[in-house]
Amino acid sequence: MIGVQREITERAIELLRLHETSEPKLVLDIGCGSGLSGKVLEEKGHVWIGCDVSRDMLDVANERIERKRKKENNDMGGMDSEDEEESEDEEMEDGERESE
Repeated sequence: MIGVQREITERAIELLRLHETSEPKLVLDIGCGSGLSGKVLEEKGHVWIGCDVSRDMLDVANERIERKRKKENNDMGGMDSEDEEESEDEEMEDGERESE
């Protein structure tokens, strides 16, 4: 599921021609769910605002953002970034299943 979402987001980036500029763009993600598309947008250097009708999905997205902030502040010790990424994706996928 996560791989499919990543592919869809990368295709959207192509269609919106966001890849043709080095300048970061602000993207509104309506129906952002757990924020997987936002994660890809951030990796590509863009800024995003997400909204969703599901409070549970927004909670999952906010938890992901908080984990990222902690990681950036070196509060996460012990895991390497690859293990962290897999763990984070598994947690987000679990959150998506719970809210369905």
